[in-house]
Amino acid sequence: MISGITQQIVDTPDGAAAVVLTPRGELDLSAIASLDAAARTALTAAPTPPRLIVDLSEASVLHPVVLGVLLDARRRCRAGGGQLALIVTAPDIAATLTETGVESLFEVTSGLPAALQRVSNR
Repeated sequence: MISGITQQIVDTPDGAAAVVLTPRGELDLSAIASLDAAARTALTAAPTPPRLIVDLSEASVLHPVVLGVLLDARRRCRAGGGQLALIVTAPDIAATLTETGVESLFEVTSGLPAALQRVSNR
């Protein structure tokens, strides 16, 4: 079960802002509604184009059922001309992305500096 989600706004290398969501705990079926609501709120708060980073470094488990929320957030970012990046540090979470075949759909990094670079205008 998810134990919370924090949201912060940080500057990107190109001087724009990005919203960073950090969910904690198990991202499973019970976390879908909370994560979806947090992503929608973050995208509303994000500048144009939307730049969203989902920091999964404090998530203990990523169940495949949650990937739909992340894919929807990615779609919304791209529709607004923006980017979404994931921070993944746990091998199990990286394996879930790879095994489900969605890893290539995301900008996956191992830390915030790289994620900020990925969502910056290039």
